[in-house]
Amino acid sequence: MGRILLVLLLILSFSGTNDGSQDDLLKIVTSIKPKYIRQGMEGELSIKILPAQGIKIASNPDIRINLNKNDNIQFSKVFFTGSELDFKTIQEDDLVFYDFETDKEGKTISFKVNDASLIGKQKLNGEVVFTATFKDKWSVKTFQKFSAEFVSTRNRNIKKK
Repeated sequence: MGRILLVLLLILSFSGTNDGSQDDLLKIVTSIKPKYIRQGMEGELSIKILPAQGIKIASNPDIRINLNKNDNIQFSKVFFTGSELDFKTIQEDDLVFYDFETDKEGKTISFKVNDASLIGKQKLNGEVVFTATFKDKWSVKTFQKFSAEFVSTRNRNIKKK
């Protein structure tokens, strides 16, 4: 009996494809414009959020976009809330959700490339912290990471120190 139980436990422990990663509840589409940005110049991070089928994103607590620290880039803040970015909302029964389906273009966050930024490919990383609500009205607060890339180029008008 003990051997059978041990064999069953071994089979169960090796079955499945759980790789430790969380399910993707959102599709986050990011881009940076322009693609090539000179030192000391500004760019825009465009972020579009698309919830998975059957999932709605609750507006309370507010969705938050956190930006990871990057010594080559300056943001006005390190995080932005859904209300600050003016995401549209809809009400269903007594709950309020974000309406990402009508937001065709997404939202933009401005940034500046530092005067002493490294030259070459730069990566901007962050995460979206949100509360996902499922069809049966249960919800979970979680996060999903994103990244976007651009190329930093030398600005010949900036004098070296």
